[in-house]
Amino acid sequence: MKNLFVASILMLLLSFAEAQDFAPWSKDVNASAVEVDRLGNIYLLKDNVVAKYDADMNFVCAYDNYPAGSMSSLDVSNPFKVIVFYSEFNKLIYLDSKLAELRSPLMLDDAGLYNTKGVCSSSFGGFWVFDEQNSCVRRVTANLEVSQQGTNIYDRLGDAEVLAMRESINYLFLLTDDAKVLILDKFGNFYRAIETDGECTDFCIDNDILYYSRNGEIVAYDVADDKTVTIPTDGKKADKFRIRHDLLYLLGDNKLECCKIQVEK
Repeated sequence: MKNLFVASILMLLLSFAEAQDFAPWSKDVNASAVEVDRLGNIYLLKDNVVAKYDADMNFVCAYDNYPAGSMSSLDVSNPFKVIVFYSEFNKLIYLDSKLAELRSPLMLDDAGLYNTKGVCSSSFGGFWVFDEQNSCVRRVTANLEVSQQGTNIYDRLGDAEVLAMRESINYLFLLTDDAKVLILDKFGNFYRAIETDGECTDFCIDNDILYYSRNGEIVAYDVADDKTVTIPTDGKKADKFRIRHDLLYLLGDNKLECCKIQVEK
């Protein structure tokens, strides 16, 4: 089964490979987080500012909102409807492809969501939040109405804190501060827990493949097959990374590096 999983990963990566040779690159940056959308645009996050670049790292535009404080998370799953979350003020802002505000900010307190720790976009419309008070995820519409509520997952989560949340085609993934990844189904109900067996500092989703850091390495996990393979990083620590199609983006030491990835067989 592992060989089949490796083959499927390789086929997926090759399906996105470009005809011309790709030249790895490294850029000096000042950022605390990186995101890459499905069009290949790169977003660098630092305090109150998010800067958008094209795939060749040419500057496109930027967004800042100093009165709102530091940005807690950025979701670029939909590059035409980017979500910025400010946990300090429990506020969410939608941005367009030019990083201009699409509408007035959404105050989650107005939806009765006072202890939200994670926010991410939903393919069903609106967005997901993790409601810490009730230990469940809720899908919320743009009108701040709760349209879906998952089951209580306290028995799986305990007192751990949700650090980040992302949706894939069929699942919802929650990264916790005790190095676990909880996988929920598309309705927000518990499906599976992944013990990362070490220090997990970051994760990302590409299609239904979960990529997570494990002691500085990157592990690819296929939810359907329940199998993992390792993504080589040439000795570089993958504390903060993103994978989009066949490209790996590593952020660290004031540098952003991009290279094509291969899967260990």
